[in-house]
Amino acid sequence: MRFLLHDFGLFGPAHAIGPNRWPHFDLLWFHSGRVTLRLAGGPAEELRAGDGVLIFPDTDFAGHALTPTAFASVQHFALERGERLPPPLDALRTQRRGHRIYRGFAGTAVIGDIERAIALAGKPASPGGDQVRVLQLALILQQLANGPTAMGRPSGGHGLIADWRRACRQSPLAQGTTAELSARFGLSEKKLRRTLALHGTSPRRFLLDLRMEHARELLAGSHQPIKAIATATGYADVVAFHRAFQAFHTETPAGYRRRLRARFTG
Repeated sequence: MRFLLHDFGLFGPAHAIGPNRWPHFDLLWFHSGRVTLRLAGGPAEELRAGDGVLIFPDTDFAGHALTPTAFASVQHFALERGERLPPPLDALRTQRRGHRIYRGFAGTAVIGDIERAIALAGKPASPGGDQVRVLQLALILQQLANGPTAMGRPSGGHGLIADWRRACRQSPLAQGTTAELSARFGLSEKKLRRTLALHGTSPRRFLLDLRMEHARELLAGSHQPIKAIATATGYADVVAFHRAFQAFHTETPAGYRRRLRARFTG
């Protein structure tokens, strides 16, 4: 199995969905807003937060947002012949020209797993990391196949980090400092560091992840100049932003914008 893209972006009047046709699978998930999609020449389908669609290879699709913005995540992947795969992925080997729509998953455990899958995109590529992505996607597809069930993610573990990231995305931090982060979640700075360390991260890395998420969102879903995006994400100048973004993603902000828009819109 090859992952081709893990990411997220904003759709809006200036950023349509397609029209396009890809030779690979695309799990497209909507986290906010509403969109309309036409798949394989069929009737228009309305999707909203908590809904998603798995688009099979060689399937025509096009759409647009019905709200001022719609926040979506994508996982593009291809299946190789002859490889051993978990059952949810193995069952897709013969699927071509079609799709599956998943509705009503808002507030269920699979949303946290989708967000964790997207978060894996920020980690350096490695054989072990690729295997984790395969298993994570298999888990997601299995949950989607079982239907929406209120599984109640626990308050600790990786669910806690996903909750914190989502809260900061919905209501951005004003200064992006450790002190502000600890105040947001009602913890001392010492307790904040200890909690994040238990889950393999730190305040500095957590805040960097938030900045990079915000930057990717603006690069993908707006026409703001890169200098303005640098300011919006808390960098003193565009050079510092450019260096931080390239170190994090191994590509420039402008290159990322071109690549992701090509993936989303063709």
